[in-house]
Amino acid sequence: MQPNYLISLTLMLYAIRNPEGRIIGLTESVRPGLQAVDVKNREVLEFLSINDEEFSAEDFLDQSDVSTVRIIEDMIEILISKNLILFTDFPLASQKKLLSRKLARSIIQSESPGPDTKTSDTLQTPSILIEDDESWL
Repeated sequence: MQPNYLISLTLMLYAIRNPEGRIIGLTESVRPGLQAVDVKNREVLEFLSINDEEFSAEDFLDQSDVSTVRIIEDMIEILISKNLILFTDFPLASQKKLLSRKLARSIIQSESPGPDTKTSDTLQTPSILIEDDESWL
Protein backbone atom coordinates (compact mmCIF):
# COMPACT_ATOMS: atom_id res chain seq x y z
CA MET A 1 0.00 0.00 0.00
CA GLN A 2 1.43 3.35 -1.06
CA PRO A 3 1.24 6.32 1.29
CA ASN A 4 -1.08 9.15 0.34
CA TYR A 5 0.63 12.49 0.02
CA LEU A 6 -1.24 15.75 0.11
CA ILE A 7 0.34 18.22 -2.27
CA SER A 8 -0.14 21.83 -1.33
CA LEU A 9 -0.47 24.26 -4.21
CA THR A 10 -0.50 27.32 -2.00
CA LEU A 11 1.44 30.16 -3.55
CA MET A 12 3.36 32.22 -1.03
CA LEU A 13 4.28 35.69 -2.21
CA TYR A 14 6.62 38.21 -0.67
CA ALA A 15 6.10 41.94 -1.21
CA ILE A 16 8.89 44.24 -2.30
CA ARG A 17 7.98 47.70 -1.07
CA ASN A 18 9.25 51.19 -1.89
CA PRO A 19 10.24 53.63 0.91
CA GLU A 20 6.62 54.82 1.14
CA GLY A 21 5.46 51.24 1.83
CA ARG A 22 3.74 50.69 -1.52
CA ILE A 23 4.18 47.31 -3.22
CA ILE A 24 6.51 47.66 -6.22
CA GLY A 25 7.18 43.99 -6.82
CA LEU A 26 6.28 40.45 -5.83
CA THR A 27 8.48 37.40 -5.58
CA GLU A 28 8.17 33.77 -4.53
CA SER A 29 11.67 33.91 -3.02
CA VAL A 30 12.13 34.51 0.69
CA ARG A 31 14.51 37.42 1.20
CA PRO A 32 15.40 39.53 4.22
CA GLY A 33 13.17 42.56 4.62
CA LEU A 34 10.32 41.20 2.47
CA GLN A 35 6.87 40.69 3.91
CA ALA A 36 4.79 37.57 3.22
CA VAL A 37 1.49 38.57 1.60
CA ASP A 38 -1.58 36.63 0.57
CA VAL A 39 -2.47 36.44 -3.10
CA LYS A 40 -5.91 37.90 -2.29
CA ASN A 41 -4.48 40.82 -0.30
CA ARG A 42 -5.98 44.13 -1.47
CA GLU A 43 -2.54 45.67 -2.00
CA VAL A 44 -1.42 42.68 -4.08
CA LEU A 45 -4.53 42.89 -6.24
CA GLU A 46 -3.99 46.64 -6.71
CA PHE A 47 -0.35 46.04 -7.67
CA LEU A 48 -1.51 43.49 -10.24
CA SER A 49 -4.16 46.02 -11.40
CA ILE A 50 -6.93 43.72 -10.36
CA ASN A 51 -8.95 46.12 -8.23
CA ASP A 52 -12.31 44.77 -9.31
CA GLU A 53 -14.34 43.39 -6.43
CA GLU A 54 -15.69 40.79 -8.84
CA PHE A 55 -12.15 39.55 -9.60
CA SER A 56 -11.88 35.97 -10.74
CA ALA A 57 -8.57 34.27 -11.47
CA GLU A 58 -10.21 32.46 -14.39
CA ASP A 59 -11.33 35.73 -16.00
CA PHE A 60 -7.90 37.24 -15.46
CA LEU A 61 -6.24 34.27 -17.18
CA ASP A 62 -8.67 34.48 -20.09
CA GLN A 63 -7.87 38.18 -20.55
CA SER A 64 -4.11 37.63 -20.35
CA ASP A 65 -4.02 34.70 -22.81
CA VAL A 66 -3.40 36.89 -25.87
CA SER A 67 -0.34 38.60 -24.45
CA THR A 68 0.94 35.29 -23.11
CA VAL A 69 0.66 33.74 -26.56
CA ARG A 70 2.77 36.58 -27.96
CA ILE A 71 5.42 35.96 -25.31
CA ILE A 72 5.49 32.26 -26.22
CA GLU A 73 5.80 33.12 -29.93
CA ASP A 74 8.74 35.40 -29.11
CA MET A 75 10.35 32.63 -27.06
CA ILE A 76 9.96 30.19 -29.95
CA GLU A 77 11.64 32.67 -32.31
CA ILE A 78 14.53 33.13 -29.88
CA LEU A 79 15.02 29.38 -29.53
CA ILE A 80 14.96 28.97 -33.31
CA SER A 81 17.37 31.86 -33.90
CA LYS A 82 19.80 30.26 -31.41
CA ASN A 83 19.40 26.90 -33.19
CA LEU A 84 18.15 25.29 -29.99
CA ILE A 85 15.08 23.98 -31.80
CA LEU A 86 14.21 23.71 -35.46
CA PHE A 87 11.05 25.13 -36.93
CA THR A 88 10.49 21.78 -38.63
CA ASP A 89 10.48 20.07 -35.20
CA PHE A 90 6.97 21.40 -34.71
CA PRO A 91 3.98 19.48 -36.07
CA LEU A 92 2.74 20.73 -39.44
CA ALA A 93 -0.41 22.29 -37.94
CA SER A 94 1.72 24.22 -35.42
CA GLN A 95 4.08 25.40 -38.16
CA LYS A 96 1.16 26.78 -40.16
CA LYS A 97 -0.27 28.59 -37.11
CA LEU A 98 3.11 30.07 -36.22
CA LEU A 99 3.64 31.25 -39.81
CA SER A 100 0.14 32.75 -40.02
CA ARG A 101 0.60 34.65 -36.77
CA LYS A 102 4.11 35.79 -37.74
CA LEU A 103 2.76 37.12 -41.03
CA ALA A 104 -0.11 38.93 -39.29
CA ARG A 105 2.23 40.46 -36.70
CA SER A 106 4.65 41.64 -39.40
CA ILE A 107 1.75 43.28 -41.29
CA ILE A 108 0.68 45.10 -38.13
CA GLN A 109 4.26 46.25 -37.44
CA SER A 110 4.72 47.53 -40.98
CA GLU A 111 1.41 49.45 -40.87
CA SER A 112 2.09 51.16 -37.55
CA PRO A 113 5.39 53.03 -37.65
CA GLY A 114 6.85 53.63 -34.26
CA PRO A 115 10.13 53.68 -32.39
CA ASP A 116 10.44 49.89 -32.71
CA THR A 117 10.03 49.92 -36.50
CA LYS A 118 13.26 49.02 -38.25
CA THR A 119 13.79 50.64 -41.61
CA SER A 120 17.30 49.43 -42.40
CA ASP A 121 17.75 46.19 -44.33
CA THR A 122 20.66 45.34 -42.05
CA LEU A 123 18.49 45.41 -38.93
CA GLN A 124 16.02 42.66 -39.70
CA THR A 125 14.27 40.56 -37.09
CA PRO A 126 15.37 36.93 -37.21
CA SER A 127 12.82 34.87 -39.10
CA ILE A 128 11.44 31.49 -38.17
CA LEU A 129 11.07 30.80 -41.88
CA ILE A 130 13.37 28.50 -43.76
CA GLU A 131 13.49 28.39 -47.55
CA ASP A 132 11.01 25.50 -47.82
CA ASP A 133 8.52 27.26 -45.53
CA GLU A 134 8.36 30.41 -47.64
CA SER A 135 6.47 28.49 -50.34
CA TRP A 136 3.46 28.31 -47.95
CA LEU A 137 3.11 32.05 -48.00
